[in-house]
Amino acid sequence: MIITISKMGRKSLFFLVILFLLMNVGCSNKEEISPEEINNIRLVLKERKEDRDGTRFTLRLQNNSKYTIVQNNVYLSFPIKIENGSKSNDYKIEAKQNKLHIKPGEEVMLTVYTAKEMYEGNNKIDFENPNIEIKGYLDEMTETNLFYKGGGYSAMVDF
Repeated sequence: MIITISKMGRKSLFFLVILFLLMNVGCSNKEEISPEEINNIRLVLKERKEDRDGTRFTLRLQNNSKYTIVQNNVYLSFPIKIENGSKSNDYKIEAKQNKLHIKPGEEVMLTVYTAKEMYEGNNKIDFENPNIEIKGYLDEMTETNLFYKGGGYSAMVDF
């Protein structure tokens, strides 16, 4: 059995092969960001200071990865106590003094302030064990470069 392809069909086939090769080459040059690199982004609780109106948390964001953090948001929240433990709280406080384009090796000091009205007298809020999280992009704002890390108070020592 002999298959013949018309002149028009050969041009179309040639075009499709070239298009496939260009797409494949374009995608293969992109270096994938490894989980180890994301682990090199750290948030450390440096200080927790109470005053008469509330509590100020100071966090240090360290970029020990080989990528620039082009955009990020850092949040602090307090778990909600339930009968058998706790659950996450959708109410989050965004850290202040954050910045764009945090280069490899750079650190940024962030603060989060919580007013006493938020937690005083509310025994359902676990104020002693806050959660922190960071969500951002490495090198460029694309879906494949999005990262997330989150954890509780015990994780803040070396998060």
